[in-house]
Amino acid sequence: MPEQLSLSLQAFPTVDKEKESLKYLISRINQQKGSFRNVTEQSLEEELQAQEAGSIDTDNPDLIETVEEVEDVKTKQEEITKAREDIMKQIGQAHNESAQALDFVSLLLSKHAPTAAQTTLSPFLQQTLPLGSLGGEVVQAPPVSDMEKHKGEMVSIGWRMQSLNGAADALLKSAARLEEEMSRETTYWNQVLAVKEKGWSLSRLPREKNSLGVRYGFAEAYADFRDRGLAALRRDADGNISLDRGLRSSGDQILRVRILQQGKPIASSTKVSKDTSEDDSVTKEILNARNSIFDEELHHELHREARNLVNQSVRCIGGRVLLPYENDKQIEIDLVSLEDEDPEAPTGDSTIADAIALSLRILLSHAHRQNLQRRSQIPPPLRETKSTRPIYPLLKPIIEHLQHQSEVASLQHFLQNLHKVLSAADLPFTFTAPAPAHNLAAITSPSSNPNQSIIDTLLQTLLSPLNTLTTLHLPVSPTTATITTHTTLLPPHYSTTHILTIQTPHPSTPLAFLPTPTHPTTLSALKSHILHALTLSTLQRTAATFPTWHAASSLLHNATLSRTKEKSHGAEKASICVTEEKLSLKWSHGAGGEWRSVSWYVEEGQGQGDEDGGGEKRGFDAVFRDEVDGR
Repeated sequence: MPEQLSLSLQAFPTVDKEKESLKYLISRINQQKGSFRNVTEQSLEEELQAQEAGSIDTDNPDLIETVEEVEDVKTKQEEITKAREDIMKQIGQAHNESAQALDFVSLLLSKHAPTAAQTTLSPFLQQTLPLGSLGGEVVQAPPVSDMEKHKGEMVSIGWRMQSLNGAADALLKSAARLEEEMSRETTYWNQVLAVKEKGWSLSRLPREKNSLGVRYGFAEAYADFRDRGLAALRRDADGNISLDRGLRSSGDQILRVRILQQGKPIASSTKVSKDTSEDDSVTKEILNARNSIFDEELHHELHREARNLVNQSVRCIGGRVLLPYENDKQIEIDLVSLEDEDPEAPTGDSTIADAIALSLRILLSHAHRQNLQRRSQIPPPLRETKSTRPIYPLLKPIIEHLQHQSEVASLQHFLQNLHKVLSAADLPFTFTAPAPAHNLAAITSPSSNPNQSIIDTLLQTLLSPLNTLTTLHLPVSPTTATITTHTTLLPPHYSTTHILTIQTPHPSTPLAFLPTPTHPTTLSALKSHILHALTLSTLQRTAATFPTWHAASSLLHNATLSRTKEKSHGAEKASICVTEEKLSLKWSHGAGGEWRSVSWYVEEGQGQGDEDGGGEKRGFDAVFRDEVDGR
């Protein structure tokens, strides 16, 4: 049987180029898979494996999420398609109804104006109905009785009367409203004129050209506080001015200065009460706003300066600035609200706290004045680096005065104790109390400096270094000592220094061998120099009073007296020691003899354990003559 040959007579399938285009493929992918970000290589492989297995892996959350997103896209597309069909259906229905209405009107007009009506008739209606087949007639209205006419006229008159009454009421209401508006406007502009007459600067707001504002800030302040110094003058419901300071306003605040002792306030600066009286309330509100923004800038500048005064024990804790004051005291400076009441306000003397608060405000005003003078000068050449904003010296003068006052007070207390000790021993010692560094009465006197204003003189005094002079009259007359106390926070000292100078007329005396002038940097070193000078002065006076006694050769290091043995019962050595609490005299009888001592104290009753039984009552010369010299 011959082999059979099978031939396929089917034509090769033709390829549609449009279905292979990129645009068609992208549309199919969007329709099947949604957005391209949902299509990954891993998801496609998992989908192929699921199709080969005949099921979808329900344990794969990514694949389930992809399928859900595809279904959501298909649902949205179906909803859009359905909504489009509904819109097109409604548009077609509206078009059909409008076309029927046009055919009806055109057919009705074809009886009287066939040429004009024929242009608007539809072709179907022209072929179906002849022109003029539809007509219309004017039907006369039924007769109306007199009673009905009268009723109609009365209704018309009623409507007219109601309309006129409504218009009259509206006009009266408008007139009353206009009168109230004029009264409010009059009140507003009268208050604006009152603000202007008080000297405040009025201008338009930069971002609200139709609004009026008052500038209560300071032109030479820091940019942040200078921009906040402009407030809008709003009109409230009663026509009064309402000061709108914007969203950045934190209310009226005031700088508070308190003196702390062991962490508890003992004195506080006077807090000005907020004036809420009705007279000139707008002006007082502007004044409170000006004082508030001034104190806010002052508090900001104090924090900037305090960061550079760590070497002076100045600390910043939160919104507080702490300054050292005395042994167990501190000065606290913070910013508080003017409306808050302090239930535990200290009742101590507030003189120091008020003086510090007032001085800080004067110094900030002086800094503003310096900024104005600096801005009025010819500007320096332009540079690539921007000049930094200077730090105002506000705390330095305060610390200088407090430190100088504390040092002078401690020195005066020390000299008073020495005076009591030497007076108890009948030894001559006096000192002139240190005068204040600055005499306020002389500064504020117009005759002190006629070419300079009082405020300039006060600022110059406040910013200049402090010097105080104290003169000591030592027991050896006419020997004197001068102490110059100098305080400055400028280099190289950054603290209080003392200069001790001794003027003695005899160059061969022990005091003449002391280095003068000396420059002790601390008060303790100065006290040691003064005690040493008083000891040497007392030895010199004793040697001059009792000629048989002579100072030791090493007097600068050993404050003793000695003499040749002229009397067997006399002492051979004596020593003198001067301290802040007492004056001691020691002596011994012969070589290897027992040492005896007497002391004079600052106050009676001290030294109960000493040999003298509580402080010597006799004078120094009497004790030395009777007990030491042996006469």
